[in-house]
Amino acid sequence: MSLTPYSVVNKPTHMTTLQERKAQERLARRRNIQEAAREVFADRGFASASIEQIAKRAQLSVGAIYLYFRSKEDLYLSLLEDALTVFDAELTQLRQNLPAGDRLRGAWNTLVAWAGRDAEGARILRALAQPGIKDQLSDAVTATLAGGVNRVLEHLGACIADGIHDGSFRSVNASEAADGAWAMFLGVLDASATAKNLGLARGTFAEQADRAFSLYAGNLSATDTARNEHVARAAIVA
Repeated sequence: MSLTPYSVVNKPTHMTTLQERKAQERLARRRNIQEAAREVFADRGFASASIEQIAKRAQLSVGAIYLYFRSKEDLYLSLLEDALTVFDAELTQLRQNLPAGDRLRGAWNTLVAWAGRDAEGARILRALAQPGIKDQLSDAVTATLAGGVNRVLEHLGACIADGIHDGSFRSVNASEAADGAWAMFLGVLDASATAKNLGLARGTFAEQADRAFSLYAGNLSATDTARNEHVARAAIVA
């Protein structure tokens, strides 16, 4: 009987463990850079912050920063990753716990509450719309942010579809309606910032967001006749 040498058998496991350790170390260093950047951006603002200052705060060389991030813009926008991950978890839980007709409002309130408590995060989100920003982003950050935003849109679409199935909303394309809700959220962020900068009396961001959602939801809501028909069909099925 032929036996495989011990070293050959164990080499793949050893290599996997080594690769995993290196990946964990790389992720930890990336996180350290992001935390240092978050502090520097908060202290100095995006325009005044520099990669050199971030490197100093992270206790790394400038060259080490560029091993992980393509540019200052790339690093700045990467700070949205955690928020998008939290959105995914919170919206998943929300859909499990709220009645179908309340889920879209709950999802909207989740986004509005985040923007209210994380002004820097809201500014970062708005920065995604700047002309030419894509050229400043690495493929990794672009893919992560795109995936995170897509998951938020999927949750919004699912909340709308749940409401349609429940009879709370009229029949619409849920995906397109979700795009509209997301565009409205970004629009309220811009409108609120503009009003604040110009000293316009438009109420707080939360108040502006509530007014916008009320108009949106009013257009989406099913008529009394449609609700009654839905209840009747549900009763027949039951």
